[in-house]
Amino acid sequence: MGDIFTSRFHPPPGPWSPSAPPEAGKPPPSMGRETSSIPISSPPLRGGDKGEGGKSRGKRFLYQFRGLKNSEIWRKRLKDSRGTALVLTLLVIITLAGLVLGFSGESGVELTLAGYMKDSTRAYQLARSGVDIALELLARDEDFELDTFNEEWRKFGSIPLAEGMVEEGVSFYGGMVDENSKININLLRNSEGEIDEKREAQMRRLFRAMGAKEERINPVLDWLDADDIERQDGAEGYFYQNLEEPYECANGPFLTVGQVFLVRGMREFERFGEKNSKKLMDFLTIHSDGKININTAPKEVLESLGESMDSALAAAIVEYRKEAKFESIEDLRNVPGMDDEVLAEISEWITVKSSTFSIEAHVNCNGAVASIRTVAQRQGNKAKLIYWQVL
Repeated sequence: MGDIFTSRFHPPPGPWSPSAPPEAGKPPPSMGRETSSIPISSPPLRGGDKGEGGKSRGKRFLYQFRGLKNSEIWRKRLKDSRGTALVLTLLVIITLAGLVLGFSGESGVELTLAGYMKDSTRAYQLARSGVDIALELLARDEDFELDTFNEEWRKFGSIPLAEGMVEEGVSFYGGMVDENSKININLLRNSEGEIDEKREAQMRRLFRAMGAKEERINPVLDWLDADDIERQDGAEGYFYQNLEEPYECANGPFLTVGQVFLVRGMREFERFGEKNSKKLMDFLTIHSDGKININTAPKEVLESLGESMDSALAAAIVEYRKEAKFESIEDLRNVPGMDDEVLAEISEWITVKSSTFSIEAHVNCNGAVASIRTVAQRQGNKAKLIYWQVL
């Protein structure tokens, strides 16, 4: 049992112990080395001076720790630690705030886009409803053999899209135009790809009535005919290929009426006249059968019908139809200045009914805009869509 309780920290009793008087002599070498290797600030793990146990040494170390805590060094370290914690806390808060602001901004954009898409879809559907209303007006026409400005189709655009369902922020405007009141520019070209001389003469008269030189029509003729021979002041493929943004000369019919502005010099007629009040599109089409409705044609188109049709006679026709309507081409005899010679010259070009109408419907729904342009061809008591464009 003695060997079991003997260790380097509990040496066997000998001639000297820490409690022995000085005259007892020096401590053994092993005892001196053992006690000198223990730091003052750290109690030994087991055993100790005066038979002190681990519990007592723990209390002594705690007292030393408290003394260090109350010292200036400890307070400075604690103060520095608190400042670091505050800075880290602020950085975390700022980071989280930035993330929240970023997410909220993205959410706001997504909500705005979703609202715009909803309004855009609704605007498009309302525009389509406008086209349906226009087709219904054409189908309800009482007399398909006569078309004037006093009929229901002319009122399109002033009729609400959905009566009793008008909401704030939704607006609609539109219109319907008789395409038989215009000159079909594609009819300048005959089936052999050559220019029809009578149609060419009509177009030259139209340009004169518009206040432009008739030579301005030459690039249009070059665009339409099948050859590559350039007319004086005209333009063929070589001209268009050398533009800053080159494109081909069609040498064929126009696919859309707006394509006419690709022709050399035609862009300036997009709007012209006094205060830019006139548009070339008011006089040209590609959808009619070539007949001009004298009840709806503008003065310039009426003036282009024949060499004998001067500006004064064309104006007289416009004035006459303000009070009456032409139920047949023979009613032109009632117009002051009209004679048999003029009537015989223009009779093959004119009619009092229309077969083709262009329709435009524009809707603004809380800033989202939808526009549709279409062309309807009337066949009996029905109207068939032959062109559709979402603007």
